[in-house]
Order: sequence, then C-alpha cells, then structure tokens
Amino acid sequence: AANTREEAKQLMNSTQTRTNATQNEVTERLGERLQNINLWKFELEKTTRDMTAEIEVLVVEKRRLEYAIQATEGPLHIARDCLANRQRRIDYDLVQDAAEKELLKEIELISQVQDTLSRTLQQTKDQLEACKEAKHRLEMDWSDKYSAQHLDSRSVNLKNNRGNIQRKSGKALYNVTESLPGDWQTFTDNNIRLAEQEREASIRLRGVIGSTLSNTSQDLREQADRVQQSLTDRVAETEEATRKLETNLKKTVDEIAQVETMIRNLKDAIWEKDAPNKVAQTRLTNRHQRPNIEQCRDEPAHRLIEEVTEIEDTVRQLETKLEQSEQRQRELQSTRLALEKEISVKKTSVSIDRDRCLRERTCFPATNHLSGYRTAPFGLEQT
Repeated sequence: AANTREEAKQLMNSTQTRTNATQNEVTERLGERLQNINLWKFELEKTTRDMTAEIEVLVVEKRRLEYAIQATEGPLHIARDCLANRQRRIDYDLVQDAAEKELLKEIELISQVQDTLSRTLQQTKDQLEACKEAKHRLEMDWSDKYSAQHLDSRSVNLKNNRGNIQRKSGKALYNVTESLPGDWQTFTDNNIRLAEQEREASIRLRGVIGSTLSNTSQDLREQADRVQQSLTDRVAETEEATRKLETNLKKTVDEIAQVETMIRNLKDAIWEKDAPNKVAQTRLTNRHQRPNIEQCRDEPAHRLIEEVTEIEDTVRQLETKLEQSEQRQRELQSTRLALEKEISVKKTSVSIDRDRCLRERTCFPATNHLSGYRTAPFGLEQT
C-alpha cells in the first residue's frame, strides 16, 4: 500500500511537472508566433503605406493624362476653324500654301498625340487596378493577421486559474484547412513581393507618363509656333503684294487720267481742223465757178488742193492716234479693274489670316496645360 501511495505521488508530481512544462512551452511558442505575426504585420503595413502613396500619385498622373487629352480639344478646334476660315479666300489666293500645309500637319499631330495619350491613359487605368488589387490582398492579409494576433494574444493570456477556459471535446485535432508554416510565410511574402512589383511597375509607368506628356506638349507647342510663323509670313507676303498692287493701281489711274486728257485734246484738235477744211473747200468751190478762160490752174488753185489734202491727212492721223488712245484707255480700265479685284482678294486673305486665324490662335493653350497641369483656366494664358 505504501508503495502504491508513493508511486501515485510520484506520478502526480511528474505529470504536473510535464503539464506545466508543456504549457510553458506552448505559451512560449505562442509568444514567438505573435512576434512573427507582428513582424509580418509591420511589413504589410509598410508595403500598404507605400502602395497607398503610389496609388495616390498615380491617380494624379492619371488626371494629368485626362486633362492633357481634354487640352488637345482646344488646339484641334482652333486648327480646324483656321482651315475653315481660310477656305473663304477668293480665286487664286485659295491655294494650299505653306500655312495650310502646317495647319494640316498640326491636325494630324494632334490626332497622333490624342491616340498616344489615350493608350497611355488606358495603361494607367490598368496599372491602377493592378495596384488596388495588390493593396487589397495586402489589407486582407493584414486583417487576417490582426485577427490571428488577437486570438493568439488571448490564448497567451489564458492561465489555469483565470480567463475564459473551457473543456472542448474533440478539439485536439488538426483542421484540414490549416496551412503549413512554410506556406503561411510564403503567402505573405508573395503578397508583399507582388505588391512591390506592381509598385515598381507603377513608378516606371509614371516615368513614361512624364516623358510622354513632356514630349507631346513640346511637339504641339513647336508645331503651333510653326503654324504661327507660317501665317505671319503669309500675312506679310500678302500685305507686301497688296502694297505693290496699290502702287501699280495708282500708276494705272494716273496713266488713265493722262490718256483721257490726251483723248480730249485729240478730239479738240480734230474739231479745230473742221473750220480750216471748210474754208479751203469753200474757196475751191468758189473758184470752180470762174467763167471760161478764167478757170485757170494757177498757184492759188494748186495750194488750195494741197491745203485740203494736208488737212484731211492731218485729220486721219489725229483720228488714228485717237483710236489708239481710246484702245489704250480701254486696256488701262481693264487693268484697273483687275488690279482692284486682286487688291480686294489680297485684303480678304489678310483679313482672314490676320484678323481671324492669328487672333484665334492667341487662345492656343500654354505648354503646362498641354502637359496636363491646370494652373490657369484653359485658353486664357497666352504664349
């Protein structure tokens, strides 16, 4: 009996010691597990913060792309409006000059820029979705670890003499849904690694966005300057041509006045020959009435015939010169009408290019607007 009691006492002591040691070991392992969870939570929080910050700046770049696409609508409208206005030019001024070619290039460039920005915007939207999905995985992982941390913290704090401890039959079994330690760590590590990959991809994309916006805005600005210069040159050329035409017109008008004076003088000269001609012919008629032998071809008779012939020849020369002068007058009048029409055509072209096209192009957006920045209302800042 004494041996039995001694054996029972030893058994109780050994089992108590083993139970306490096992419980202490489990508590220690739970503490270690909590440290691991805290470590991964910290990494998840850091990666989530980095990803949140990256999403925020990528959203800003997305807005820049959207604003830049919107900003191209203004230049496109201006270019098309200029082309439409220049179609109102008249006659031989309605040509595809350098200014029109530059406007057509500008429209083509704007279309290419819009396509490029739209593709980049779609890439940005896709990258944003990828970043948000990676962030969501991080947050779900962090949330699970937060719950696990809470539960394990409660377990660590349980004591034999305190805490809500209960007997749960059939709980000393592995759950078929449980993960292995290696899988548990790999899962979080993969989430962090994939999130970092998406964040790095987003950083690279932001670099592409920045260079794309810089290049496209610079290209649009340079082409706008070329259009501006070509229109300015065209206006200067047309104004110079107009001045030359007006000089020619003045000369033509002066010559017309001189020719008209000449015509009046010639008509007066012809009219002035009428009386002498009548006198000479009357004298001849009178002398032809002389009787008999008195009808003599004397010197006065010879001179009278010569005088009439001379007057008639002079009148014919004056009439020929008058006809030539009147023909010249008609030619000059035709030239005058042509010059006046050409001047009108040139002035119309100048009005269209200078007063419509160049004035409208003062509303061309600045480079910062074309780059997606909205530091001033669209179209108000002039460059």
